[in-house]
Amino acid sequence: MKKSILFLIAACMLSTIVAAQSSDLYSDTEDPKLIKVPFHAPPPTVYYVPDGLVLKLNDPLEAESLNNGPDFAVTGSVTLDALNKKFEVTEFNREFPDLKVYPVPENLAAESESLGLSKYYVLKFGKGYILRDVMDAYAACDAVELALPIGIHPVYERFPDDPYFTSQWNLYDAEDNDVDATDVWDHETGDTAVILADLDTGLQYNNRDLGGLSPYTQGNVWINWIEYNGSAGVDDDGNGFIDDWIGWDFVHGAYNPWPGEDAYTPDNEPTDFNGHGTHVAGIMGAMTNNGYAVAGVAGGWIENSGDPGNGVKIMACRIGWSSDYGGQEVGYVRMDFAAQAMYYATNNGATAINCSWGSSNSGGLGAAVDYAVANDVFIVAAAGNSNSSVPDYLGTRTDVIDVCATNSSDVKASFSNYGTWVDVAAPGVTIYSTYSLHYNPNYVAWMNGTSQAAPHVTAEAGLLKSQNSSLTWSEIFDLVVNNVDNIDAQNPSYVGLLGSGRINLYKAVDAVYVPEVTVTYPNGGEVFYIGQIVTVTWDASDNVGIVTSVVDYSWDGGDTWIPQDTLVGNPGSYDWTVTGPPSSTCRMKVTCIDAVGGMGDDMSDEDFCPPYKRTVQVEGFGVAGGDGALPAFFALHQNSPNPFNPSTEICFSLPRTSEVRLDVYNIMGQIVTTLVERQMETGEHSIIWNGTDPDGRAVASGMYFYRIQADNFMASKKMMLLK
Repeated sequence: MKKSILFLIAACMLSTIVAAQSSDLYSDTEDPKLIKVPFHAPPPTVYYVPDGLVLKLNDPLEAESLNNGPDFAVTGSVTLDALNKKFEVTEFNREFPDLKVYPVPENLAAESESLGLSKYYVLKFGKGYILRDVMDAYAACDAVELALPIGIHPVYERFPDDPYFTSQWNLYDAEDNDVDATDVWDHETGDTAVILADLDTGLQYNNRDLGGLSPYTQGNVWINWIEYNGSAGVDDDGNGFIDDWIGWDFVHGAYNPWPGEDAYTPDNEPTDFNGHGTHVAGIMGAMTNNGYAVAGVAGGWIENSGDPGNGVKIMACRIGWSSDYGGQEVGYVRMDFAAQAMYYATNNGATAINCSWGSSNSGGLGAAVDYAVANDVFIVAAAGNSNSSVPDYLGTRTDVIDVCATNSSDVKASFSNYGTWVDVAAPGVTIYSTYSLHYNPNYVAWMNGTSQAAPHVTAEAGLLKSQNSSLTWSEIFDLVVNNVDNIDAQNPSYVGLLGSGRINLYKAVDAVYVPEVTVTYPNGGEVFYIGQIVTVTWDASDNVGIVTSVVDYSWDGGDTWIPQDTLVGNPGSYDWTVTGPPSSTCRMKVTCIDAVGGMGDDMSDEDFCPPYKRTVQVEGFGVAGGDGALPAFFALHQNSPNPFNPSTEICFSLPRTSEVRLDVYNIMGQIVTTLVERQMETGEHSIIWNGTDPDGRAVASGMYFYRIQADNFMASKKMMLLK
């Protein structure tokens, strides 16, 4: 069906930086400077590119038929060419370039074709025409499936020896309202094989804390080595971008640019005039323990001065710029640039993509998100800074994780958006990080915004992928939202509206890394009985610190674990003779204790406290006189099918008899219906929702949320009803 779509989504930016000295002189060996940038009031609305559109055609055009010219662009389609001539279209180009010979996994090209990305085109028409009239004209063309505007949205704004680390409360806080970065760094600091894409106002790669010292290729910034070592002016890797050795600048035709900003030509210099993108990048991957500036969440750990960066790699994708808004410098991004950068990042191996900006389903963004998720990319979106419960486009997607902001007291930031659509919270107030002052790179600034909260989660995804490279985006999603600190007590007015809680890096990484454990049940089955022998073997040789294993068991799903034995050595094996009361259920776990441990939050002289524990529970419960297996943990699973019409199944796991409440909410946070409110037995359960309210009336199409509370366990997920 042909449509022209115009979204009017209000969004805003909040950035506040204080204090200190400034200098326009630059040297990559000098100490970083803390700067002051004035607060800018948020823009009141979203703008749209006045002379551009994105079209999805019914069929892709032949490449040789496309010819941009000074009069009008020729496509080979009679109806399109007539419109191009009428509206003085001088540019008509593929939005997502062919993969060509670029050495990417075969599934990428197949997924691109299945999603119809070859049918998306960006056009630029002449001055003086009304955007709505041009959209409607192309939408009525028999060659066009969809005509989209291009939205312009604002950006949201061990103890290392980095000098500003003591100000980074988000990484270490004596009140324990941080993300427990110091606890996790003894066990995971980030892997250079993991790439996090920074889709923002650019990245100042010559910032010493990001790119290292000159020539800025030995830090934590992603380098396309094929292009770096290739021939100048040649697309050496065949990905459609010439000399993209350090990422790509997608910006051209920028709206009302600030004096001095690079606004007109896409190129291979994604440098950051505005500063927002460099600040976001530093939160994710500033080099840690290098004795300079700040620490990044997944920035590795420098053992010796001058060593190269060994954290995750930050990919620079410039989609935004500084604009003059009433005499104030404000950052904007364009949705077509965001879509193209998301496609680029996916094809170049990004694990996760950070989106610290407002969004609308315009400019081809929806298709690019579909493509990224289909190729196992984890997408993180800032919730927004309007103190509103209304999500933007990315906030409505069930396959994107939405992040709100908290302060150093674990209280919702006054500016942060909220709602049942939010997935998780992260620090977003007074966040110190790297900064670029109009291309001068070596600055430190603190900023406020969900822009600063989101990269904490993107970096967490980097740590999880570093710990276990086989994790899928959905597994990372679950690990993030299920391993948090509960902040309901600090936010009584926002219970259920700040996601599952404030992220905790230590808990998440602890959950993903476990010793390799095998369980041998008697008689070749997966159930054991009283009097039989269960053999458990473990191998935690990937972590040399593990020296002790403790074997415990519990009866009837109780929370009290009874010590069975303590064993020294790794790897290890234990034969357990099952004993216990008749007709009872039993479970067994193995806990491997790391002698190194995590850094304690009390900051005492005993640096390695508490110990870092890895626990594995035997898969399946032994049933004395029974023949079934019971779940090991509370869990809420994704509904199926999703999207659905007219009904869907919601499944959850109860490791013990519990009081259960399962509610469905609409996008405004209002309860639509209560599906369960009673005590339920241990086991796997499923509930069918037929898309109706308690009176049996069918609800409208759209996004809904379901939330479970069982004893102290609470979780929520998104689902989509399409009619």
